[in-house]
Formats: sequence, structure tokens, C-alpha cells
Amino acid sequence: MKMATTSNKIAYVVSMFPCWSETFILNELIEHRKAGLDLCIFSLKQFSEEMMHSEAVPFVHKTFYPHSYYDPRLFMYHLLLLFISPKRYVSVLMKVLRLKTSSMKIKIKSLAVFALSAKLVMQTRRSRVSHLHAHFATFPSLLAWIISQHTDLTFSLTAHAHDIYVNQDILSLIAEDASFIVAISKFNADFICEKIGDWVRSKIFVIHCGIDISKFEYRDQLRYMEGEDGDLVILSIGRLSGIKGFKYLIDSCKALDAEGVNFRCLIAGDGPLKKELKAQIKSLGLEEKVEFLGPQTSDNIRGLFEGCHIFVLACATDNVEGHDGIPIVFMEAMASGVPVIGTSLSGIPELIKDGDTGICAKPEDPESLKNAIVFLIEKPSEVERMRCNARKLIEREFNISKNAKKLRERFKRVLFQGEN
Repeated sequence: MKMATTSNKIAYVVSMFPCWSETFILNELIEHRKAGLDLCIFSLKQFSEEMMHSEAVPFVHKTFYPHSYYDPRLFMYHLLLLFISPKRYVSVLMKVLRLKTSSMKIKIKSLAVFALSAKLVMQTRRSRVSHLHAHFATFPSLLAWIISQHTDLTFSLTAHAHDIYVNQDILSLIAEDASFIVAISKFNADFICEKIGDWVRSKIFVIHCGIDISKFEYRDQLRYMEGEDGDLVILSIGRLSGIKGFKYLIDSCKALDAEGVNFRCLIAGDGPLKKELKAQIKSLGLEEKVEFLGPQTSDNIRGLFEGCHIFVLACATDNVEGHDGIPIVFMEAMASGVPVIGTSLSGIPELIKDGDTGICAKPEDPESLKNAIVFLIEKPSEVERMRCNARKLIEREFNISKNAKKLRERFKRVLFQGEN
């Protein structure tokens, strides 16, 4: 079933839209819209979060969701696809069934994606989609591949973090058919080649995620110990999960407290480890020092940067999620002129160049984190140099306007020149 299209609409394929923590996708969509790109969004999951960024609202009416497993219309769509092209339908199903994986969970979820795909396959015809671009090299990319197999549309994908670090089985299945693969870091590009073969290197393009720099005003002056109550304000933002390393940050706060440092640590976000982290704070006697703020809107986050002295995100390795890629909040803090402390994992050192644009502590090492914080307190001249360099790096390499344009250029090559 070859789809004839006259428009150049790009369908973004994602796990869930809107999603509070995935601002990197939202940032791209905003820039594409500014550039006049015709867009729609295919979301595997229904929106289920309590908070939505205001910037996501204009895209909601362009977002399509699959029918549930219990909706008889889903069955009818499958019958329609089978009627239109029985050989193709069976071929796609067999490829999913034969997916080489040692994980029964991945096998079952892959079949679930196939089951959910039918409506979205047909939606590509109604929406006159020309190309599919998926974020995450797992089930969203599998959905894009399934749609492509049914329709002959081209597809591409962006690989981030847990989607490649934990398991590469789906990527191995679909990589050969992808028009191109975006890696958010050189580390990721090398990792993909190491895992599925160097043959794929010619398909990989490193395009960093980025931020709208105009929304983050650089603080010309930043002095420590000038909070309203005289405390140093440490800020951390992220989903309360293992890869964000909050338990190590909390342990480092205990070490700071033991050394008599006057500080407050503010943690913005929500997630599965909230109860566990609160128990840790209580057991360490840090209830007056460490505060959870809950999830925050983009506007509130910018306000938090204005009121803090140091930004810390102690990214760590986790058995479930692997580890992080390059968190957007680092870019936002650096653009705001806030000195940053991260850890030397995955692509983070490509952004936080240790001693130049910030400090990379040792992963999962509270003492190293504490020493980094103390260094920033004691070396104001070094802080000024690093935060100035950080802003310049964001403007040069992590500017969403520039990086989204690079991605659109890849789309154009596929659509107009047939090039990968």
C-alpha cells in the first residue's frame, strides 16, 4: 500500500505526549513550528500526567492516540489492513514475532505495539504524512517502523539514553530500514556502533538536544551566601528515579552539613523514588535542609534558576534505566549563568567539560559531589570563568534553533533528494 502524498508533513512518534519530563521533544516541536514545518504527533500512550507545560498546548489537537485493546474499532482496522495487503500484513507480524530478544517483556510489548499500530497506520493516510520521526530507539521507533512497513513511508529516529543503554534488540531489528539515526551525543553514536555493528555509522548523525536560549537570561552577577536567610541554595531538577542519582546528592548534603556549611537543597520533580528519598532525608536528619518542590512548569523552573547558587544533578547508573544521556536541565542552568555539577557518565562530559564549563564529579560518589560543591564555594573566580564558558558553549552547540534546523535538513534530504 504505497501512500501518495502531496504535503511534506512530519509525524513525530513518541511514547507519550505531552510529557512533563521530555522537554527535549517539545523544544524540537516548537522550533519546527516556528520554521513552518507541518507536524502531527503519534503517541503510544494517552496523556496521564497531572501537569502540562503551557508550550505543549498548541500541539495537543495535532496528537493522535491508538484505540485501546478493548475497542472493537481496533480489530476493524486490523481487518482492513489485512484486506488491503494480506502478504504485507503477515510479513510485518512475522518480523515482530521473530524479534531476536532474550527478554520476554520486550517480546510481549513489541506485540502490543503491533496491536496498537493499526489505527495509526491508517491515520498516516488521513493526515497525509510524508515522513515519520521517532524519539527513543525502543517502542516508539518500533511503531514508526511498523507504520513504514505498511505504508512505504520513510522513517528516522533519535536515540537518547535508556532506550539504547539497557537493550538494543529493537534497534537491531529496525536500524537497516531507517533513513537515518540521530544520536544526541558522540558517546551514543559510538555506543550504537559498538552494539549493533560499525556498518550503521554512515546512518548516524550527532545532533545535540538543545534549548531556546532567548528564554534564559544570563545572570551577570552571582554571589554566594546571599540568600534571604544567608544560606547557599543548591538546586536539583529531574524525575525522581535511579538514573538521576538523588540519593547520592542527599548523602553529599549530609557531608556538607557535617562540615558546617549553611545551605538549602531544593529538589524539583516527581517519580517512583519520592517516598524512598523522603525516608532517606528523615533518617539523615536533613528535613530542615532538603526540600522537595514537586514537578514544576517551565516558567517556574526559570524562576528557580534565578534564586539558586549552584545546580547539581548527580546522574548515576541504574539497573532498570541504565543511565542518563545529556539532561536538558544542565543546558538550562548553564544558559542562566548558574554553575553546574554533573557526573562523568555517557555524553555529559560533552556538555559539562570538567573544569571548563562546570564540574563532573565521580558517579555515585557523595564525597566527590561534596568536594565539587565546596570548590565552587571557595573559588569564585573559577566559577565566573566556568559559567561564562558554559553560556558560550550552549549558544554554540546546544542552541535548539540551530540543532532543530540540522534535523529539518536531514528530513529534506530524505524527502526531496532520497539521500540518507
